[in-house]
Amino acid sequence: MAKPIIYRLLQTVLVLLVISLLTFALLAAAGGDVLTALAGDPKVSSEAIAGLRRIYGLDVPFSTRYARWLAGAVRGDFGHSFYFQLPVQTVIWPRLWRTAALGLTALTIAWMVAFGLGIQAARRPGSWTGRFCSAFVLLGSSVPRLVLALLVLVLAARASWLNIGGRPLSAPGGWLLHLLPSAIVLSVPLGALFLAQTRVAIADGLKSEFVRTAQAKGLPRRLILFRHVLRPSLNPLITILGYSLGGVMSGSVIVEKVLGWPGLGELSVIAVQSRDVPLLLGVVLFAATAVLMGNLLADTLLRLNDPRLR
Repeated sequence: MAKPIIYRLLQTVLVLLVISLLTFALLAAAGGDVLTALAGDPKVSSEAIAGLRRIYGLDVPFSTRYARWLAGAVRGDFGHSFYFQLPVQTVIWPRLWRTAALGLTALTIAWMVAFGLGIQAARRPGSWTGRFCSAFVLLGSSVPRLVLALLVLVLAARASWLNIGGRPLSAPGGWLLHLLPSAIVLSVPLGALFLAQTRVAIADGLKSEFVRTAQAKGLPRRLILFRHVLRPSLNPLITILGYSLGGVMSGSVIVEKVLGWPGLGELSVIAVQSRDVPLLLGVVLFAATAVLMGNLLADTLLRLNDPRLR
């Protein structure tokens, strides 16, 4: 059990190194930096801009800049944000926890919806629950998050108790009332994906031979469902959980920007608009680390849930 985890951790370090190199190279190839905007200002001389480039180390070749950044990142120093005038890790940490809270809440809502509706739809395929699940899967997987976020924004404008860019997060109830609308928007496509997999997995499990044998022995249907069907049906859901973290990270950019949730998604937009390369590199690496750790967690849970994989 420990050997595959150690192997995946080493693989994660290698992947993060490749991601950092590719991100640094793409940003360098795109051209421009935080001082590019000053070049068009007639009040700032070219000598002043050249001096600032020397101060910030932007006048050296790409390989030297990357080597300096990598040496600092290994020690936990991800550089200095030009926009916030603070260390990158100082800017990222509070927003990372807010995005993590948003993602975990969205995943929890999606799992609750998937299990609550998926079990009922699998047990009664022709019922109104089954038809509602089919409609939810179709709409939830096809409607863009941007449309859902704008819809919630319109509803928030009509409902004074929703906190969308209103009261500060430190106000009583402000944090929760700001988190829930964003988490619901983010959970809709995840819930549709989980619901489709849950319904199919449980329906296939109910048709298996060992379930028919258990029914012939007179075991209660609820006991058969929760003890013999549900655990094998979790395997595809656990696999999807690891990969869905990438969708949470990409979707949070739209949701956080539209609904004003101060997380990594909103911070990445600020970093791109201000051409703050150290900050954008830090956001990319922290987001990639979260996704890779989520995949590692999914693999570990899959081995714990299915003894055949051990």
